[in-house]
Amino acid sequence: MKKRKVYSGEVHHVFQRSQDRGVIFYSVHDYLVFYTTFCSQARMKSVEVLALCPMLDHIHLLAVAKNQDHLAGFIQSYSHLFAWEWNKKRKKKGSLFWHRYGSAAKVGNKQVRTALAYCNNNPVERKLTEHAEDYRWTFLSYYHHPAPYSLALNSSHARSYMRLVLKEVKACFESGQYLRYSQLERWEKNLSPQEWFQLVDYIIGLWNVIDYEQAISYYGSHQAMIRAFHDNTGSEYDIKEDRDNYSDAVYADCSRILLSAGLIGHLWEIPTLPEDRKRELYDYLQPRTSARPKQLRKYLHFAPDLNI
Repeated sequence: MKKRKVYSGEVHHVFQRSQDRGVIFYSVHDYLVFYTTFCSQARMKSVEVLALCPMLDHIHLLAVAKNQDHLAGFIQSYSHLFAWEWNKKRKKKGSLFWHRYGSAAKVGNKQVRTALAYCNNNPVERKLTEHAEDYRWTFLSYYHHPAPYSLALNSSHARSYMRLVLKEVKACFESGQYLRYSQLERWEKNLSPQEWFQLVDYIIGLWNVIDYEQAISYYGSHQAMIRAFHDNTGSEYDIKEDRDNYSDAVYADCSRILLSAGLIGHLWEIPTLPEDRKRELYDYLQPRTSARPKQLRKYLHFAPDLNI
């Protein structure tokens, strides 16, 4: 069994949702801006991360902080920075995250294992994947493989533009920065789909702060940990969060339908559309997807007091 490190703090399970319970992550760009912000701040604040799972409308993580103030400072820093970037992209003001995040200390091996399983199995519970490691944004697939979703990247054989992008990415990382929407959009626009997939994997591997070995140490081996995730989805009784058994796959269906029909130009526009336009899209999507009314409200970011 791998020996666990001794940290001067407790393992905390943290849950965050958006202010209006709406979708946060519409695209890979949203995930990468959040992820690089989160990882940069974790390094800066000396917070150890055992698990991270950004879902479409909420976030779960397991982190080790010295105390509650240390944890709160970390959450505030990455949340503020990401919300600023998210709002700036959409020319939007106001809070992105609900101001009161959920947090519960996990004491003892059993509680930590249960929380690890619960955190990583969110995409399974939301019917996005069959297993936790199949969902890119649990980052479990990056433990064994630096590029699980693309062809192996050989920078010496890459074309000149790709090499320039890799140099820019590395410079951002080494200076402790996170990535901006403008950078990601520029890179994707000028890269082939294959190169873009390679770049996404490269970015995730470069910024990654998840202490896999520490998480594995609670199970004895990586194989045992993954097997435990398959056998038990975990549970959480200490944090109040929205729970339902609906599939989050409907959100991807909504995006595909709207884009293919030319009803929106870019997914990032959705939260800032006028309410009457959101009503039109709601009426268009309702008979064309299996999404529940509550899910369509989340996807379109309806005002809480708007009756549909």
